[in-house]
Amino acid sequence: MPQLIRPALPTDAAAIGQIRVAAWQAAYTHFMPADYLAALDPAANRESLRLKLENLSPRFYLALIEEAQEVAGFYLLGTPRFECPSHTAELWALNIAPHAWRKGIGKRLVMDAIASARRFSYQNIVLWCIAGNLGARQLYEQCGFRVNGQQKTDSQLTGHPLHEVCYALILHF
Repeated sequence: MPQLIRPALPTDAAAIGQIRVAAWQAAYTHFMPADYLAALDPAANRESLRLKLENLSPRFYLALIEEAQEVAGFYLLGTPRFECPSHTAELWALNIAPHAWRKGIGKRLVMDAIASARRFSYQNIVLWCIAGNLGARQLYEQCGFRVNGQQKTDSQLTGHPLHEVCYALILHF
């Protein structure tokens, strides 16, 4: 089935919210409290996201993949949310609709994120991944990312400790 990767548009905000919630509820049941996941709202921050999608840039770039003219997943690449070397991008998010898992969509999106980072003249990409999310970790490693030794445990998001590891990829031009 043909798949198209393209920059997100403001009109995609609702679909992005739905995919984010569905992906989190399906993938994070072992890592986040059930009440937190059940309370996720696809409409949360929709207007804020819509406004950001009007001004995509290397500092905030969201691309999505369509399958049969329906949004099946997305990635968000932008300025790191933590201290990093200059010319570094952070892959903030990679979310795939659960019905589209295991079809190569994640790999296509990660490789597009890498190509976008190069196009934006970044020299490195970093990302944080839940330590126990072995499927995601395997995907990132297949795409060339390596654990860089940074780790964090934070309960701010969910009220429950979430252990994450940092991955990095040096982009060669």
